[in-house]
Amino acid sequence: MPGEPLTIRLRPSPALLALALLAHLGGAVALFLMNLPLMATIPFVLLLLASAVLAVRAQDKKRGLSLVLAADGALLICREERDVWGRVLPGTVLFPAVSWFSLAWPEQGGRSRRLRLMLIASEVIEDRGGNAQWRRLRTWLRHRALNLEPDTLTPADAA
Repeated sequence: MPGEPLTIRLRPSPALLALALLAHLGGAVALFLMNLPLMATIPFVLLLLASAVLAVRAQDKKRGLSLVLAADGALLICREERDVWGRVLPGTVLFPAVSWFSLAWPEQGGRSRRLRLMLIASEVIEDRGGNAQWRRLRTWLRHRALNLEPDTLTPADAA
């Protein structure tokens, strides 16, 4: 039905993880080829290692994450521990096979939490209808979420 929300369950992307780790490995090889003194190389290698760990953690954050797309442009972010209403922040980039977007939702202390997602086509969508859901997600982002007012955090019918 057109009025019902669409639920999209996400999973980590092996392609994005491999690409990120390959880029970090390339950076480490480039550092060693520069013949820098060992004391200058160690901090850079440690930074690359920390960055690689963050890349792995970013992919792992997609595990157990579901996005429920409401018809009015609101977004329910579902995790194992709790569900929160959120919104897509400005700066969303949509390409045919890749989407980058940031989500925000209110926290108990009045601050807002943020999560940046990079999704590659149907690879990150857990359900069998991945391609159809990917097209629906991109359409929703383009026509609903990008037209939201900045203060809109909850759907009209959530009260």
